Amino acid sequence: MPKRVSALVIRDNKVLMVKLKEQDRYMPRASWVFPFLELGEENSPRREILSLMQKLSVEVRLIGKVFNYYPSENPKLHYFLYVMDYVNGEPEVLSFFQSYKWVQISDITSYSTSFMDNNVSKFLEERARQYSTN
Repeated sequence: MPKRVSALVIRDNKVLMVKLKEQDRYMPRASWVFPFLELGEENSPRREILSLMQKLSVEVRLIGKVFNYYPSENPKLHYFLYVMDYVNGEPEVLSFFQSYKWVQISDITSYSTSFMDNNVSKFLEERARQYSTN
């Protein structure tokens, strides 16, 4: 079963999204996604996603929230999603992805609906509410 680890990087009321260079074989309808990489059986999801963030030149802080799910678009794909607070840096994504953008949390569903777990959506809605009340 394929495994993937993603980073949900939150910067104020925005989330980091990356545009894929080519169609994703596991998630063919996805074009804008959270930064991710595929995992081998021996890889540690936490170590690998932190390594990817370092390669993208983005400093992050893990907040201790991890989602572990199977996306509705492909239930054979095992996803680990680490929630991170942005610290600093601008992503250097071109060797990995086509481009990036910071997307308002309230707009995230227009970018990523089919591969996002319902618990992730609820978490993001709560974060968006926190920013709108501050």
